[in-house]
Amino acid sequence: MQDKVFRSILSMVLCIAFLFSLSFSFVSYAASQTGSINMDYVRVRTGAGTNYSTLTYGGSNVLLSTGYSVTVTETVKSTSDTTNLTWCHISFTYLNKKMEGYVASQFVTISKETTTATTTTATTITKQSTTTTTTTSSSSSTTASSTDLTGIPKEYKSYISKLLTSHPKWKFVIYNTGLEWDSLFGTNAEGYVGRSLIPSTYPLSWRSTAAGCYNWRTDKWIAQDSSSWYQANTETIAYYMDPRNFLNENYVFMFESLSFDSSTQTLAGVNKILSGSFMDGKSIKDTNNKSLTYAQTYIKAATTSNVSPYHLASRTIQEVGKNGSGSTSGTYNGYEGYYNFYNIGATQGTSPIANGLSYAKGVGVSEANKTKYMLPWNSQYKAIVGGAIWIGNGYINSVNKQNTIYFQKFNTSGGNFGHQYMGNIVAPLTESKSVLSTYSSMGILDSAFTFIVPYYKNMPSSACQLPEKNNLNPNNYLYALYVYNGSTDLVSGFDPAVTTWDLGTVSSSTTKLNINATPVNSAATVSGTGNVSLETGENSFNITVKAANGNKRVYTVKVNRSKSSSVALKSIALSSSDISLYKGDSKTLTVSYNPTSTTVDKTVTWISSNTKVAKVSNGKITAVAAGTATITATVGSCSATCKVKVSEKAVKGDVDADGVITISDALMIFKYKSSEISFDSIAMTAADTDGNGKIEIVDALRIFKYKSGEISSL
Repeated sequence: MQDKVFRSILSMVLCIAFLFSLSFSFVSYAASQTGSINMDYVRVRTGAGTNYSTLTYGGSNVLLSTGYSVTVTETVKSTSDTTNLTWCHISFTYLNKKMEGYVASQFVTISKETTTATTTTATTITKQSTTTTTTTSSSSSTTASSTDLTGIPKEYKSYISKLLTSHPKWKFVIYNTGLEWDSLFGTNAEGYVGRSLIPSTYPLSWRSTAAGCYNWRTDKWIAQDSSSWYQANTETIAYYMDPRNFLNENYVFMFESLSFDSSTQTLAGVNKILSGSFMDGKSIKDTNNKSLTYAQTYIKAATTSNVSPYHLASRTIQEVGKNGSGSTSGTYNGYEGYYNFYNIGATQGTSPIANGLSYAKGVGVSEANKTKYMLPWNSQYKAIVGGAIWIGNGYINSVNKQNTIYFQKFNTSGGNFGHQYMGNIVAPLTESKSVLSTYSSMGILDSAFTFIVPYYKNMPSSACQLPEKNNLNPNNYLYALYVYNGSTDLVSGFDPAVTTWDLGTVSSSTTKLNINATPVNSAATVSGTGNVSLETGENSFNITVKAANGNKRVYTVKVNRSKSSSVALKSIALSSSDISLYKGDSKTLTVSYNPTSTTVDKTVTWISSNTKVAKVSNGKITAVAAGTATITATVGSCSATCKVKVSEKAVKGDVDADGVITISDALMIFKYKSSEISFDSIAMTAADTDGNGKIEIVDALRIFKYKSGEISSL
């Protein structure tokens, strides 16, 4: 009776705990004889309660992660813990050492052979049977036939069933990320520019044309890493993120659990992975000057970091190649004697190797992390072992739960999309195929591997496909658009991103216009140009640009033909609204009309508010003396103004003559040197900050130094 009451209370407590848990859940498909941990970072205590200390090993707390196998020897009630009523006494192997301790029972999934009441969200499926353990007032299980895949998402059933048929010892853990499928591709997720990259050798049709990835105006792709990696588009990302495309013999190992398992991961296996590489059969020295082969070093790294040595060895080859690179040579210019076998810290830029070796040198790394990761990596041994600890802490055993190759690229397990090991979207495929080849050559493909497969809400009904392969240019932008009314172009300030152009009103005497357009890319075709007839009232014309890849973009031109022969003037504008001049300097203003087709008299009347400061004649302003004045231009009933500030003399550094020396003055010198702008004699005097009679970049740099306080005067 007491046992029934105990189990009822336990079930209610665990139901409440489940309701308040995170939206991540696990569904396992495999048989287990003892038990397994069902959460990450589970502490093992010396007694049954949180008031007992945590077991330690090598100076660090013993933390068990999801799927860790344990033997449950008994279940006991805690005499001190009111939150966790029952505790399991477990024994297990941790980094090759036999250990025992206590874990709250809610963190352990008990196998069907035990009679202890448990709760779990796991469904266990093997080739022979299906076992489901549910949260009830007493422990229960349901055995079904091998064809019953209850609990497996319908999207995955056929794939997993086929794999289990060929490999009955394999087990699959379906990780419910809780994420909506469509949410994966936004700019805060995988759509963030520079996050999911493909090499330059891949088809143009797979590249993103979003802002920051492609410049429509210049028809240039924007490299995201050195000069050969580009952001993938949404369709391509969807293909590589859809697990169904890789739940097959070739690529399933991208979902393999990457924790260390000494029963299946051996020295012989590591040697197989390193075969034919620059590490094959070679030896290095450990920190005690003891000679070890590279394979032995990876085993040492695995036992230290709790990361699969197969993954570590494969990751090295994936990152630096079978022949190695500057990251592993120890001879890279400026970083002689330093090594980085996993390209840790090799961030995007013009020199990823140098960036990685800078990390290997310990640049910018805290003293605590230097100690933790054995930095600096001034030996191959420290780079391999210390780097493995870095990978384990940052990915495999971290709060992000990135314990598969898939999750290291697509961090949908931890939800922090920015926390990724690699930008290469294809890396999980190449690495998993390399692992498959190694396991196949070793003859261990039928071993009891565990695969963790992510699941997303509202996935497409069928597996996503790659875009059609082609290298056809996607640009459907116009470089220029002209609409001529006789010899007058009605388009002012054309912007190719704007697709609708309202050109105002023309007189009734205008019966035809000529439309001319030039595409950005010469392979694009343009239709809708040529001579067009105008009807009285609103007229609309479409100019269609068809890119080489078939994508179309439509520009619309609207013109109103007046019923009368006159076109009123709506407004005028001046070429500048605020200028600064030195005494004796001059500048000419020009007038623009809205609409340009106006038929009114365009005679301009010019007036200066203070002729003692500035005079104006036909738009030409002449600076007379220091002070301010306002220049007004008037056409009919429309007017526009320009404020003028006149300084007495040129001041070194004050290139724009506004009375203060700013960074803008330095930038004007750069523009002058690149022929973007021209200088009058006064500006030339102000720009020559070193007084050598020449305008040089050094003059701009002197302004920067002056503003930063490096020099006291110009």
